[in-house]
Amino acid sequence: MPALLLRLLLALAMLACSQGNEVLTSADSIRELAPEEAAKGLEVKLEGVITFANEPAITLFIHDGSGGVFIEQPPEGGDNWPRTGDRVEVTGVTGAGLFAPVIRGVDGKAPEIRVLGHDALPEPRPVSGRELARPEMDCEWVSVEAQVREVFMNDGDIVFECEAGPCDFHVLLEGPLPPESVPWDLAESSVRIRGVVATIFNGRRQMTRRFMRVNALPDVVPLQAPGLEAQPRLVRADELFRLKGAGGEDLVQVRGITTLAVPGRGLFLRTDGGGLWVQTAQPIAARPGAEVEATGWARAGAMKPILRARAVRVTGEGSPPEALGMESLQVLNARHESELVSIEAELLDVFRGEEGTTIELRDPGMIFRGLLAEHDGALPDLVPGSRLRVTGIAQITSAGAFSPLQEEDKLLLRMRVPADVQVLALPPWWTTRRVIMAAAAIIAGMLGIYALVRAKRLREQETQRREFEAVLAERGRFAREIHDSLAQGLTSISLQLECVRDEVGADASRARHHLETARGLVRDSLREARRTVWNLRPLALGEADLATALQQFAQDLTRDGKVASAQQIEGTPRPLPPDHESALLRIGQEAMTNAIRHAAPSKILARLRFGSDWVTLSVIDDGRGFDVAERVGKGYGLTGMHERVAALGGSLTIDSMPGEGTEVSATLPT
Repeated sequence: MPALLLRLLLALAMLACSQGNEVLTSADSIRELAPEEAAKGLEVKLEGVITFANEPAITLFIHDGSGGVFIEQPPEGGDNWPRTGDRVEVTGVTGAGLFAPVIRGVDGKAPEIRVLGHDALPEPRPVSGRELARPEMDCEWVSVEAQVREVFMNDGDIVFECEAGPCDFHVLLEGPLPPESVPWDLAESSVRIRGVVATIFNGRRQMTRRFMRVNALPDVVPLQAPGLEAQPRLVRADELFRLKGAGGEDLVQVRGITTLAVPGRGLFLRTDGGGLWVQTAQPIAARPGAEVEATGWARAGAMKPILRARAVRVTGEGSPPEALGMESLQVLNARHESELVSIEAELLDVFRGEEGTTIELRDPGMIFRGLLAEHDGALPDLVPGSRLRVTGIAQITSAGAFSPLQEEDKLLLRMRVPADVQVLALPPWWTTRRVIMAAAAIIAGMLGIYALVRAKRLREQETQRREFEAVLAERGRFAREIHDSLAQGLTSISLQLECVRDEVGADASRARHHLETARGLVRDSLREARRTVWNLRPLALGEADLATALQQFAQDLTRDGKVASAQQIEGTPRPLPPDHESALLRIGQEAMTNAIRHAAPSKILARLRFGSDWVTLSVIDDGRGFDVAERVGKGYGLTGMHERVAALGGSLTIDSMPGEGTEVSATLPT
């Protein structure tokens, strides 16, 4: 039983391999593949006839009787290109293609194509317009009857714009071909077209347009034999589409004088029945003034009928016709559509776009525009507000299809050459624009003057504010100087006099000594007062450095011997800026005086510490101390210390508690 199962599995595997290696030999079998299957690169060996070949365009189609397929070629093409009608054998693999499955070579190379011979092209499959519009007709070899709407050239290729029932499509005959080979007379005629169905598609493999590729002009065959066609009837332009006039099925002939020719699109004529637009892609060498005879069919236009020409020929040369002078509201009449007119108006603006240079104009009736195509030249520099005379072909667009008010319609003058714009008068100096600009300049000037005055006033106010702040600062400084010099001196004198009072009865010599000390302090205070008035440095620093001045003050303050004073210096002493020395001296004097007056210490220590970029003065006593929180903001002495330190960017700390002495430390950056 296991052996039987094994043989069955081997048979299934061989069957799968044989099916996987199956070679596709018909176009139908390739076209039926889904894109995912075709992308697997299944082997193909197909024999058929080349229905279209164009090596420069790298385009190649094959038909084997069951259907048509596109043969994909690399960008450089193959080595041996077949001709249309060759019977070939193509060997390659399938590809997903961009719209339908294709035949391609392996690894991006060209598929192998072997020419077996040359046959006549097979009979195409007749289809209707409805069938032609179906996406699955891509690559098929067909024939279809259609109506040619227009014939034109595009980069040397001949293009037929066609209609077959519900299908609108183009027929492409790739060139380069000379213009004289173009069958312009096939416009507005019925033809039978033989060719390969091609497709224009988007990135989601959806058809967006249909077209056909033909190999030669004989593949487009007129259905009406020459000579059997009705002779055109000569009519006036104003007889087209009138009741009992020429209709759309009537072949008519119109004669007129050229006012403007637009290459590849048509020309404007002045006829006995008014202006007329003749639509044709036929290259006609008709300059303004040329006499033209146009044959074709009337078609509805925006404001009046146009002529879709089958043939146009120049019958003579003459002078360009004169433009009809009128106002814009007069031009807004169907009879003046496509007519050469001239209007005087004021220039409002000039701007350039894709179509050419556009000028915006205004006359008493309305605002309208003029257009000069880029290939017709460039307009000179025009100044808005100028008075112009503009000549051009009137083209009217109705803003409201059923509105009886012509003022709502739009007018465009299609100018022929730059000379169609004539400057009649330059704008007066006091134009609306200049008045607005002058008013804006005056207002801007007034605002500028106001801004300057306001800025000056603000600067004056700022100067006054700074002067006031400087006065306040100077008053504070003088207050501190008086407090730190005179007040401290008077305090010292008072202490010495108290000693005199206490010693005068007990020891006259000691009392005399205290009295002499008080006299010396009076002299010192007097000199200090004079220096303070003249805003000089403190006397003590004028005679010694900071450490010596502090030591001298401490000795004078404790001369009675009741309080011991000492001094410590840490680091390397160095000269300090005058304002730093003055501030530290005053802080030291205030701290020592406060200790003597309020703390009853037995010892006072002054410590100076010099750092690399700072200096600290500490005054330490062993007195009764005080509650720092209760004294914050009270007393001028402590407030003056804080102000001096803050003015120099330093810091002040007071460390004290009741019964534990006090330490006052001032640190200043140097």
